[in-house]
Amino acid sequence: MSTVLLTGANGFVAATILQKLLDRGDTVVGTVRSESKTKYLREQHKAAVNSDKLKFAIVEDITVPGAFDEVLSSYQFDAVLHTSSPFHYNITDIDKELLQPAIQGTTGILDSVHRVAPSVKRVVLTSSFASVVDRSQGDRPGKVYTEADWNPVSDTNREEGLKDVGSGYYASKLLAEQAAWDFMKEKNPSFTLTALCPPMVYGPPEQEVPSMAKLNTSDLDIYGIFNGTDGPHYGVWIWVDVRDLSEAHVRAIDCAAAANQRYIISQGNFDPQMFIDYIWKHYPERAAAKGIDKRNTGKYYPDGGNYGVDTSKSVRDLGLKYTTVDEMLKDTLKKFEELEAEGK
Repeated sequence: MSTVLLTGANGFVAATILQKLLDRGDTVVGTVRSESKTKYLREQHKAAVNSDKLKFAIVEDITVPGAFDEVLSSYQFDAVLHTSSPFHYNITDIDKELLQPAIQGTTGILDSVHRVAPSVKRVVLTSSFASVVDRSQGDRPGKVYTEADWNPVSDTNREEGLKDVGSGYYASKLLAEQAAWDFMKEKNPSFTLTALCPPMVYGPPEQEVPSMAKLNTSDLDIYGIFNGTDGPHYGVWIWVDVRDLSEAHVRAIDCAAAANQRYIISQGNFDPQMFIDYIWKHYPERAAAKGIDKRNTGKYYPDGGNYGVDTSKSVRDLGLKYTTVDEMLKDTLKKFEELEAEGK
């Protein structure tokens, strides 16, 4: 059992990680931006809160130097899971709202761990497939991405990330992960680093959902189809279930082989048409009532082909067993129905 700092504890991925950490008996301190963000988590995990297995710390702005000093020096942490980084498109200032939180939040927490938390043995960073894939190459038929691949956007052309929100997100994840590895090389700290690079993350939301319109960005893609209010969104051609990604974070804490390694965490390829086909097959009455466009039933991926990923490293080192698209959709749509029934 470990004492773990989990940043951004109220987020989509972090909420599932939190449950897994508590299930295995760890003591968790979760950071959030305000006390109000803890209310839902306190209610969901009353037993853990009452037994002091779950505590919270307020970190209002992760870009401020030393933002994590107070919480890191208040406990004897064994590990830090840094999930806190923005992923949404309601952005007005790309540098302030995307690049700075991702980059400065990452280097800031590594610096704090190095200075004030000597007990920490492992930091696990939630990076992204955005730091791996080369968007300029398009669908890239036949290409199999591995952990050796890097998005070519670099600090020398950071302005590329300021062109639009999509480019800003890709640049934020790449520059944050690169900064993390640069820190490890320059400072040679006593802890080791593991970077996890997931693509599109879907799955049943365990975080607070005040309304269906405020679902996490990726699940909102599925709900838009399920509710007949939006069509499929095409981005990258690979995906992962949030529960598998969360399991990867937890396993990375103690995995010796994961020291100073990066991993692509993915089940493999998918096409949003699969969501439409599944809904029509398993929810035909709803699909008809919502007027869901069948589009190209059974037609997946571009005619010319598309890239894939090699995730054998994550299976070998972390022992992951990946959830299928159908399993993910079954559980996610059931959760959506439950939230709708609650009036969300």
